[in-house]
Amino acid sequence: MERRRTNPSFLTNDEAARDSKRTEECATTIIPDELHTCLDYFMLKYADSKEQNISDSKIVKILSHVPHDKGFYFYTDIGRYTGETATNLETFAQKLETIDADSVKFHFQRNDYQNWIKTTVGDDVLAELINHIGWQLPVVDLRKKLVKTVQTRIGQLKLLHGEMIRSQ
Repeated sequence: MERRRTNPSFLTNDEAARDSKRTEECATTIIPDELHTCLDYFMLKYADSKEQNISDSKIVKILSHVPHDKGFYFYTDIGRYTGETATNLETFAQKLETIDADSVKFHFQRNDYQNWIKTTVGDDVLAELINHIGWQLPVVDLRKKLVKTVQTRIGQLKLLHGEMIRSQ
């Protein structure tokens, strides 16, 4: 039987006490590299309502590799392939950090990131988060925001997946 992650609208006394203790221990707790601050941890722990029924198998699918021919091919312009391809979200975030700035702008302006993430990777939430990044940002800030958004989402999914494993 597959378990689904639920996000209750209130906490029981036991949950509130446990989370209060986590807040105190946050600075000394080992948190995955993708989650850079205590605020990130708690923001992700209580994800928005779109995450109320995400299944473990959906999380695994989102975090998995896609076939190379379905990967994200980075271009700087039409017909100008950079030679770089990402086949999962982790390599996608890594490539975003180093890919030519022209490629970052080219794909962002065309909504290529959102389309690949939604249709191929299967993560509507991440695609929507990227949709809300301001198009007017300088490319340096755009790159940072894209990388941070993808890395944070990866961390969120890993956190949710880990909670499902522990609850089984």
